[in-house]
Parts: sequence; C-alpha cells; structure tokens
Amino acid sequence: MFKVMSTKDVSTNEPSKTLLYAHHGFGKTYQCRNYEKRFGKGLIISGEAGLKSLADTEIDYLPFTSWDGTTDEERGVYSFRKIWSYVSSPDFVKAGYKWIAIDSLTEMSERLLENLEKKHSNTANGFVLWGDYSRIMTGALKAIRDLPLHVLVTCLAKEEKDANDSTQYWPLLKGNAVSKHAPALFDNVFCGVRTTENDGKNKPTVSRYIVTDEVSGWHGKARDPLNRLSAYEKTDDITELLVRMSAPEDTKKLSKKSEDII
Repeated sequence: MFKVMSTKDVSTNEPSKTLLYAHHGFGKTYQCRNYEKRFGKGLIISGEAGLKSLADTEIDYLPFTSWDGTTDEERGVYSFRKIWSYVSSPDFVKAGYKWIAIDSLTEMSERLLENLEKKHSNTANGFVLWGDYSRIMTGALKAIRDLPLHVLVTCLAKEEKDANDSTQYWPLLKGNAVSKHAPALFDNVFCGVRTTENDGKNKPTVSRYIVTDEVSGWHGKARDPLNRLSAYEKTDDITELLVRMSAPEDTKKLSKKSEDII
C-alpha cells in the first residue's frame, strides 16, 4: 500500500537553495554578511582573490586554489575537492553551520576546467573533456544544493545576444550548456542589478535591485507560491526576500510594485 501525501504538507520553511548572479560591483560576496546576521554561523568556500567586503566580520571561510591539486593546510592552500571532503564529514556537521556559500561558481568552473585540461592533455577528442566537465560540474552543483542547510552560490554574469539581437544575461560558467542548465538546479535564482544615477550636480546615487523572474534578458526565478515577490525588488539583501517567501500563509502580503528600471 502507498501512503499518499498532500502537497499542502510540504514545508515552505526548508533551507533555501539560492543562486545569485550579477556583474562586478553588485555585492555578491557581501550577501554572506546578510546570511550570517539572518541565519547564524556559516562557512564560505571562497575561490575569489579576497573577501575585503567582509573584513569587519568573523565568518569562517576556506579558500580553494585548484579543483584537485596540492593541499598545504599550514599555508592555507586547499583544493575544492579537499574542502568538499570536509563538508561531507562528521566534523562539518559537528561545527553547527547553518548556511554555506560558494563564492564563486565562476572560479569553481575555471578550476575544474583547468584540472580536466591537464587530465585530457593527450586526448584528441575534445568531446570527452567537455562531457566530463558537464557531468562533474552538474554533480557538484546537485551535491551542494542538497546540503541540509541554507545554500548560497554566487556567480558573475555574462552577456550574449540571442537570435533577435536582444541581450541575454546568464551565469558566467565555462561551457554554454552548463551555464544555461545551472539555474534549473536551484529553487531560487536571483539576478543582481546595480544602477547609478548622476545628474552632474550631486553625488551619484547607487541603487541595487534583485530580478526574481524572467524579465529584461535576466533569467531569475523564485520558489514563491504565494507571489509575494515582484519581478524587480529594490533591495541589497536577498535574505529579506527569502524570509518574506517563507512566512506563514496568513501573513499579510508584503510584495512591492514592480519598477521598470532595466
């Protein structure tokens, strides 16, 4: 006999799985500060050159400089796979982390491709390399997404023209197929947009928006069954959106009107 369940019983308060992609200067790494304030203790797996925007915080992080290269713990040199072995261990569970961030997916993608290029340096068939790349990257993203805690994955954005000569914005990953498939693996895909207004008289005003839907060439989406979010949200804190979406159903709708700013 099957025990038939109801979708009404599916929890809306489960850990969030979010991909955030944006151009340089939006503040992708800065979101880790918001995660720490909102959810508690977290770990950043960092492939970026620095974490200066978080220098005044005390968030745990581990840097990776390769996909599967030499590790020197005394010098703080780690491979992504070595760090992932820790994330998969009982020690990680004991550490009590509430969220984890991959900063950034762009760097993670480049390190994997570097590793595979060395591995396949004597292979004439390039399809083998790209087949391995797609399989490993997709598997890694699924493993990250399925962790039982809040997940934030950041990525740079890239621009490309479609058949109608319209600009499309996608996560900047090696391999177009993986770049366009990656958003499908996450519950939430937020696109960060930074705008600057300058009238030539006063100090320029910088505003930040989150695109949460498929609009203006951006490919956002949100696990938002009660439609609490607008397509454009004027905020620099994505955890605000996560909390709003997971609020009880009888909570007053808090969504804002969309603004045609892009």
